[in-house]
Amino acid sequence: MKAIQIPHYGGADVLRLVDLDRPVPKDGEVLIQVKAASLNPVDSKIRNGYLKDIVPLPLPLVPGWEASGVIAESRIEGLNPGDEVVTRVPFQRGGAYAEYMIAGKGEVVLKPRELSFTVAATLPIVAGAAYTLLHKMTNVKAGDRVFLLGAGGSVGLYAVQMAKALGATVIGTAAGDDLDVVRGLGIDQVIDYSIPGYLDAVRDIDLVLDFVGGPMREASMSVFRENGLLLSTVNPPAADKAAAAGIRASFAMTNLDESVMGKVLDMAAHGEIKSRIGKVLPLAQAAEAHRLMDQRAIGGKIVLEPGV
Repeated sequence: MKAIQIPHYGGADVLRLVDLDRPVPKDGEVLIQVKAASLNPVDSKIRNGYLKDIVPLPLPLVPGWEASGVIAESRIEGLNPGDEVVTRVPFQRGGAYAEYMIAGKGEVVLKPRELSFTVAATLPIVAGAAYTLLHKMTNVKAGDRVFLLGAGGSVGLYAVQMAKALGATVIGTAAGDDLDVVRGLGIDQVIDYSIPGYLDAVRDIDLVLDFVGGPMREASMSVFRENGLLLSTVNPPAADKAAAAGIRASFAMTNLDESVMGKVLDMAAHGEIKSRIGKVLPLAQAAEAHRLMDQRAIGGKIVLEPGV
């Protein structure tokens, strides 16, 4: 089979198209013929070696951690050859940038017929993160005021839609073309963070979800109501600054499970959330896909399709 490998850490140019033996599933595994594999910013961090001390991985590695496809072989009861599925696999295994990949029990759900392979592949990691933040880690309800730092980003776009569905008043930051994209999702207020003083009009916030980190997150600590909560998916917020601002703040690890993956796929199938596809490229152009992602040259998710 054809696959993409990371032979050693580095820039997008290290990615190589190689020929590998098709993997053989063990008990509790399925072999999936990949129809679409979605890129995420974490793919670049792993490729560059930025996470090697946190997530040590054996090299060479076939990257890619979310995909959709058709089961070719199954050693999991209830999953059969020909089933159309979606998977999210652990970082330690990867394998989605390939014509075939292995997924284990608890990592595979059936793909709703209403969703294309392309759309389905974009959902597990980012839509799953938004769902976990808003449905499991917090108790957002009608009337709450939610502020999203990076509303135009991959997770932010889903968080806008889910927070609105819960009845919250949703405010978010974006810039450039993302401003109109976020407005189109029904956000109550979108703020152009490229304009000085962009936070001046933001007040009485109950929950901040931070998808960008840095100075924007620190500045957001001034916008809360009493006993507000800040959750960051980037890195741990400064505890001393949070205490000085009188808020709760923590780092949010959004580990995805099978039930969450099923929930977000069902929401997408029923039109409750929409994906933003930026570009679809053939598997052989994985290096170009990573360059585009690193340069933030494409709005929306980039997808690799082995059959293109």
